[in-house]
Amino acid sequence: MTPNTRHTFMEYFILEMRLTPENCTISESPEPLDSKQWRIAEGERMGEHYSSNTQLQMDKHHKGLGTPDFLHNTLLLPMVSKKLRALLEAEADTEIEYLPFVLLNHKGRAVEQEFYIANIIGTQDCVDRGRTEARESALEPGQYSGLFRLFLDPGRIDPKAKLFRISAKPTVLIVRSDLRAAMERDGITGTRYIAMGEKCMIY
Repeated sequence: MTPNTRHTFMEYFILEMRLTPENCTISESPEPLDSKQWRIAEGERMGEHYSSNTQLQMDKHHKGLGTPDFLHNTLLLPMVSKKLRALLEAEADTEIEYLPFVLLNHKGRAVEQEFYIANIIGTQDCVDRGRTEARESALEPGQYSGLFRLFLDPGRIDPKAKLFRISAKPTVLIVRSDLRAAMERDGITGTRYIAMGEKCMIY
C-alpha cells in the first residue's frame, strides 16, 4: 500500500478544548502577549515577540482548579501540558513552536506543572467550500467568521499532516485519526473531537 493510498483512509476531526466544572479556564491575555497573540492564532512564528516570563491566570469566575493536558481558554490558543508536548513531539510530525508560560491559580500562585502554548505553524488550504456550512467574513475575503459544519478535501491535504490549521479559519485545529488514537492511548485529557460533517458552532 503506497503512502498516498493509505492517506485516503485517514479520518480527520476538529480538535477542541473541553470545559468542565472541575477544570480551570483562562480568559485574559496579559500584555505584551495580548497585542501579539494574533500571530499564534494564525500560525505565524512568535520568536522574539514572545516573553518566556509570560504568566496566565485562571479565570476567577470559573471555580475549577483542574489542569488537563489540553487547557481550556477563550483566547483561541492551544495550551498543552508537558505530557501532551512530549506526545506531539514524538507523534505529530508537525512544526510546532512551544511557548512556555506560568499558570497562576485563583490566588495568583504558580501551578507547579509545565505548560506551553503550542503554536502550530502554517495552514492547509483544504476546505471543501461547496459542502462546508460557514459564515464568510465581511472583513477578510476567503475567511470564515463562523463555522457550523466542516468538510475537507482529502486530496488537498499534505499526506504527512497529522495536526494542522485550516487556512479558511486558522484558529481551527484539525487532528488526523492516527494522532487522535495516540492521544487517547496515552490518556490525554481536556480534549473533544468533532467529526467532519458534524454540527458545530465555532467563532
